[in-house]
Amino acid sequence: MKTISKLMGMAIIASSTLFAGGPFVAAPQPDVEPVEPAVAEIPTTTPEPEPTIKPYFGGGLGTSSADAKSSAKVCGGCDYDKINQVTTKRSDKVINWGGSDSATNGMILAGVEVNDYLAVEARITKGISDYEIKDHKPIGYSNAAVYLKPQAKFENFTVYGLLGYGVSSIDFLGKNTKAGGFQYGAGGSYDINDQLAAFADYTQLMSSSKKISDATSLGSISSVNVGLIYKP
Repeated sequence: MKTISKLMGMAIIASSTLFAGGPFVAAPQPDVEPVEPAVAEIPTTTPEPEPTIKPYFGGGLGTSSADAKSSAKVCGGCDYDKINQVTTKRSDKVINWGGSDSATNGMILAGVEVNDYLAVEARITKGISDYEIKDHKPIGYSNAAVYLKPQAKFENFTVYGLLGYGVSSIDFLGKNTKAGGFQYGAGGSYDINDQLAAFADYTQLMSSSKKISDATSLGSISSVNVGLIYKP
């Protein structure tokens, strides 16, 4: 009987231990390396390319020279022979006169750079003072032209040519005369900063002779200019 009681007690203790879970033993955990938190990559922005066509504006002062030539046929007059009492007419004669003079002119320009090697430029040049050529009335002058401007850049310095077409307007003796034709020039500019440049150039504004009155022709006009260019 004692034996049965002892076995029953052991069974009760075993079942209590089994259903109660018994003492907790932690299961061993595998070694795991720490994982760094993922960081989202920030996309890099590509800078916008600079525009290939760049406008610019400018202006300056210059001095221009003009060459005028005049020629007229005049009456030679008459002679009177007192002895024979006969009047004779002398032959007509041709007289020539002319010269050259310089005047101050102002100039404005606007253009666009197509690329580093070529620009297109428009200019308006107007005389601030008139040409005062000996034995002539004052001659007023203005010019409008469009040029192709081939150029070469060397760091802050640029050299360029001017090749284009222009129309000259000449005022003389109350009459206005227009003359159009090929014009050319050359010069250089220096970049003071990213937006401002100083320039100096020579332009041949009119090379062929143009008759501006019955007796007078204007032979040539050239100009030397200095000024500033602004690049927005």
